[in-house]
Amino acid sequence: MNILSVFLIIFFTKLILDLFLDVLNLKAITKTNKIPDYLHGYLSEEDFSKTVKYTVSKEKFSLLQTFCQAIVLLGFIFSGIFGKVEVFLNQWGLPLYIEGIIFIYIFSFILSFLMFPFSVYFEFVIEKKYGFSNMTARMFITDIIKSTIIGIIISFPLLLALFWFVDRTGDLWWIFAFIFTAIFQIILMILYPLVIAPIFNKFQKLEEGSLTERLFKLASKLDFNISGIFKMDGSKRSRHSNAYFTGIGKSKRIVLFDTLLNLLGDNEIEAVLAHEIGHYKKRHVIQIITFSLAVVFCGFFIISLLLNYEPLFAAFGFAGSSTYGIITLIMLYSSPFTFLLAPLFNFFSRKNEYEADRFAVLAVENKESLKNALLKLGKDNLSNPVPHPLYSFFYYSHPVLSERLKAIEKITV
Repeated sequence: MNILSVFLIIFFTKLILDLFLDVLNLKAITKTNKIPDYLHGYLSEEDFSKTVKYTVSKEKFSLLQTFCQAIVLLGFIFSGIFGKVEVFLNQWGLPLYIEGIIFIYIFSFILSFLMFPFSVYFEFVIEKKYGFSNMTARMFITDIIKSTIIGIIISFPLLLALFWFVDRTGDLWWIFAFIFTAIFQIILMILYPLVIAPIFNKFQKLEEGSLTERLFKLASKLDFNISGIFKMDGSKRSRHSNAYFTGIGKSKRIVLFDTLLNLLGDNEIEAVLAHEIGHYKKRHVIQIITFSLAVVFCGFFIISLLLNYEPLFAAFGFAGSSTYGIITLIMLYSSPFTFLLAPLFNFFSRKNEYEADRFAVLAVENKESLKNALLKLGKDNLSNPVPHPLYSFFYYSHPVLSERLKAIEKITV
């Protein structure tokens, strides 16, 4: 059995599992004809009906998108386009590093272009239909342009450095490349809240008032130093509500969507803030960084083994082994091989959410504030109240709402 056959078996196994899990989740919600017990008295029949329809729409969309993306990726292989583009670029006599970067960008652009209609449909049909999207066509296109420019600015020096390490540092290039990438990633984490995020949204420190005073008092009580608690104008794009912790060192900050501030009461916002602080105090950020760097380290080691494996490149139509070739293959086709990492990562993510919930409940010294916040967020975001257990195991980074509420109820205040 040749290398391409092995790859296709793994590729189709992952595709079938993806589609199977989507179908399971679709059946789970369509078979639910009554409001779950834990939402009785909180969710109306109309709200529940809307939630079911929204979930069904998203699952059907996911099924179609997954299938079509698989066709595109298989098309790349069987059309021989990798080799054709390689030959085309060779004719231009460009420096090898630049040729490699252009090659990677070409396939990144082709995939994005072919999947573009799905982004448009989801944003302007599904999200608009259920009252979430406030996006305009102009804003949508502007976001794409901004993302593309930022992506090039970030990826160009990174790719250039990787090519240089492969070319100049011998068999141990992957160790030097990992160290450089790790430093690069940490710098980006520092810069993201200060430089990148403000390109897309406005961030304002919470206005002086009782809520702000209350939140800073909580932060002080929990010995949490932050540059500020910020309100983000998320509503200009979407009605979805959220809050998150970002940055490291002096750049760390708590960000609250304006939609969340409009949705929740002061007690509930305080509980949400305590939850986000809990992620930091429980060292979840360090855990995520460590796990991420471990994956990158293993990834570079695997690339170093594959880089000189000629049959792999021949199977995908390349003239020979190349750094840009292996990076392109990893970029497009690594998901079938990393698929099993997703449930592992999500397992630890859900564990961290339970820990942050516990931290928040003990910090605000009551259970109801966080429970009410989660219920309101679930209702407002039309979150699926009955996902299939296998689906949530593979894909959910946060616990299912019913399990989360049960865990909170068990906490002794």
